[in-house]
Amino acid sequence: MRTIAINVEKGGAGKTTIACHLAWLLADAGHRVLVLDLDRQCNATDALSDFESLGSCKPLFEADYAAPAELPRLAIYSNRMGGEYDASYPTALGNVRKNFPVLNPHFDFCIIDTPPSWSWINFAALLICDHLIVPVELGPFGPAATKQVSDSIATVNQRRTKPIHVAGLVPNRVRPNDSHQMKMLEALKSKVGKNLFTNYLPERAHYSQAIQEHVPVWRFGKDVRSSLPPMRAFLEEAMTRIGSEG
Repeated sequence: MRTIAINVEKGGAGKTTIACHLAWLLADAGHRVLVLDLDRQCNATDALSDFESLGSCKPLFEADYAAPAELPRLAIYSNRMGGEYDASYPTALGNVRKNFPVLNPHFDFCIIDTPPSWSWINFAALLICDHLIVPVELGPFGPAATKQVSDSIATVNQRRTKPIHVAGLVPNRVRPNDSHQMKMLEALKSKVGKNLFTNYLPERAHYSQAIQEHVPVWRFGKDVRSSLPPMRAFLEEAMTRIGSEG
């Protein structure tokens, strides 16, 4: 099982939109897909109505986890925890690190959606993922959030046997007609180089509307000629970047 986390320490950056569309892409390709919805708002759980609920992800953070006897091809664990491990998170982190490999034989991919601010839950996501995609907003707070993720990766890598593969940073909600954003995009390109996705996601209402309708944008019942090609291009690049690393 290959595990892809979508993480940036900022709300409204489009993590859930990206996580859901990756899950739908892999599901449509016939893969066995697990989604770990670690955001307590559980928006991905609501959007992915075609994935079978496995209930709360709480068992993954407890000792002696055992996978269900039968697992569906498309499944989702949701963060229905109420903060019970917030005071004893080191034990919970140790448990999830031990428990998560139990799911490896049952799925081809796991997609992890993460909370909007740093916590031990984000730490858990980075601890167990293979690959990381970082959405970036071209606004006044986007670069700071990106720097925070970089610092968090360095911290988590101290606890890992193999460093996280950062698939890349993807500019999201980009307005091509906004000259200020275009200048920020060029500055970001010069700073991070090949770590920046070639394809960005423009600001399109269709993406959030499709999520609200529980479908990917390619099954959304609207004229998506302006929104589908950039999403397809991003997803293709994402899988290429992920596929290049074991």
